[in-house]
Amino acid sequence: MIINNRSQSPIFLLALMLAGTLYNCTPKAVSTEERFTASETTNSPIIEEDKEEFFEEEAIVYKNLTYKDKIKTVLLYKKGSVLSDPVVRLNSEETLELRFDELDGDITAYQYKIIHCNADWTQSGLTDMDYINGFDENYIDNNKYSFNAYQSYVHYWVEFPNENIQLTKSGNYIIVVYPEGEEQYPVLTQKFYVTENSMQILPKIKYPAKLDDKYYRQEVDFTLSYDKLKVINPYSNIRVQIEQNHRTDNACKELIPNFVKEDQLIYNYEEDNVFDGGNEFRFIDISTLKNYTQRVLSIDDRNSSYKVRLKPDIKRTYKKYLETGDANGRLFIKNIDGFDHNLESDYAYTTFTIPYSHPLNKGDLYIYGQLTNWEIENAYRLKYDYDALAYKTEIYLKQGVYNYTYLYVSDTAKSADISLIEGTHFDTENEYIFKVFYKDPGEFYDRLLLYYTANSRDNF
Repeated sequence: MIINNRSQSPIFLLALMLAGTLYNCTPKAVSTEERFTASETTNSPIIEEDKEEFFEEEAIVYKNLTYKDKIKTVLLYKKGSVLSDPVVRLNSEETLELRFDELDGDITAYQYKIIHCNADWTQSGLTDMDYINGFDENYIDNNKYSFNAYQSYVHYWVEFPNENIQLTKSGNYIIVVYPEGEEQYPVLTQKFYVTENSMQILPKIKYPAKLDDKYYRQEVDFTLSYDKLKVINPYSNIRVQIEQNHRTDNACKELIPNFVKEDQLIYNYEEDNVFDGGNEFRFIDISTLKNYTQRVLSIDDRNSSYKVRLKPDIKRTYKKYLETGDANGRLFIKNIDGFDHNLESDYAYTTFTIPYSHPLNKGDLYIYGQLTNWEIENAYRLKYDYDALAYKTEIYLKQGVYNYTYLYVSDTAKSADISLIEGTHFDTENEYIFKVFYKDPGEFYDRLLLYYTANSRDNF
């Protein structure tokens, strides 16, 4: 399985110092009909049980995770753009903003530290002094209590880089938040990126070369332009990763160019860079808990808490593609009945339902999007309700607008499949994130030369 259970074990100090290896995955071209056989969708009864972890425990800290149940709504983005990715340019004035809530508690003195990572999210060989100018541990000084909400919480936020800490190297980073003096008990970790933006890219998203894939998959070719005086042996030292809508389970990793031409690297594969098109993300709007919005079936505010039941979702496997606007899986915290979205937005137990005539015998369904921290986790696994003949799950969500999709994970697969519930179409609008890493033979870390997001609709 490709899921990760959250843990509160005190061995996370050891975990933070160990290097975990992420699984490299290459998407393969398989038709929807071939993916799901009768044995996958049998009517045989199943017993709910804990799913085994896909990653070893020492690897899970280098991910977007919360380690304490009362830590909710963790958001990290470029300051001034709440829908942006957490990436800043090296030696620029750009900053990131981290925000999160802690439910039902008093104000805690939280500290944070920043860890430099390699391209594969193992800890790099750099010391703190190699990539930090300033203090290696700092405090989160901004916090306020919520108000006008059933659910009480403390809202925390910090902006960085700041006067206490500046980052001097490009690459992958993890920010770790923990109570004062207790680094071994982290409450959250979040990925972010510092890029040099020293390369140019020309992406081309097109119909796959394989005819059988033409109408439901997307081929991602691209050309990189580089400075020959600054890049030594690009064929060996440059590696490219491509993610579709921030999914890491089906990412193309460690791509090398097919051709090297003067100051250009050309990547033109026929299978290794082909992705299922999937479908547009679904959405819910719970920015008000006083009135029913488009996707809300009922709202119950008894017992000093909100319970929201959403209208059942529709299985879209074989339905025609319908173009709808979405935010490619992102979320936006919002309370239209208040003035301060961060402090007045309440929480609601929100029930998702997808009708299904029988339980899937050899896999599970998961909700995926920024609301799941861009991860496939047990907390967002749906369980089968035999009485309702449907898969269901309840998630405690802060008021706002959310995008999400359903992924199917086979018990034996190493990547999730979107087509069983959502269907897959070439026409779907997707975001492709390109990360170009470079390791000079004389350096001990992976530089991030380029972080670039391409929209498939702009490249058809």
